[in-house]
Amino acid sequence: MTSYAIVGASRGIGLEYVRQLAGRPDSTVFAIVRNAAKSTHLQAATKGLKNVHILEAEVTDYSTLEKAAKRISDVTGGKLDCLIHNAARMEPVPVMKGFDDYPSMDELDADFIVSYKINALGVIHSISAFLSLLRAAPTKKIVVISTAGADPTFVRKAGIANMSAYGMTKAAALIATTKYAVKLQDEGFIVVSMSPGLVDTTGTIGEKGDPEMRTLILGAAEVFKKKGVSLGAETPEQSVSAQLKLVDGLKPSDNGLFLAHTGGEYRA
Repeated sequence: MTSYAIVGASRGIGLEYVRQLAGRPDSTVFAIVRNAAKSTHLQAATKGLKNVHILEAEVTDYSTLEKAAKRISDVTGGKLDCLIHNAARMEPVPVMKGFDDYPSMDELDADFIVSYKINALGVIHSISAFLSLLRAAPTKKIVVISTAGADPTFVRKAGIANMSAYGMTKAAALIATTKYAVKLQDEGFIVVSMSPGLVDTTGTIGEKGDPEMRTLILGAAEVFKKKGVSLGAETPEQSVSAQLKLVDGLKPSDNGLFLAHTGGEYRA
């Protein structure tokens, strides 16, 4: 059995990873969420599945990730083949804010610190908590879901002056992932960041989805197109299917790369 831990699995891309991996009869999937009871889309998608385990942990609380790692170890005999870190701060209002959208500098500081703890430190916490299990497995794969918004070239081309805390803290996560790749390369690890493309995850926001956010995402795709940036909105199914092809085929020479979900190194 190949074991996968998906950190940030309650909705969107993480949920779709769980769905697609759970369909593989030789896979054991650990879906890690902040609140299992409130993860209604995940509960519905995995009801009755014997190869999916839902665990609770918070990426800003390292002790909860350690507890999740212990539970994984109990199931797998002390190993984990692949860690997919998808957790990120994605509340629509905070994620869209620019530098001038805060009433005061104190509020800007506080909001950026929250984003940094989740988006950047969360990656470090996640990898560190599961590292001993990954070391014990033959595959040793770590995939951190990143974003084009962490790339300065894309930001310039697309003209994105807002999404400041999100972009800056995801850029920090990209560097953290790269440093882990360098740190672990002599142990046979393959550690990569991956851009999932522009994904319409609004169908799993709340109980019934978020039509307004969907309109915003589709509108962004049109704006990008007018600026010469080809970035059409995809469904989670489309994006994750492409991502998994890359995850399955990761090789040592990929270690440390920032990959596009469509294949190869990410290029804006």
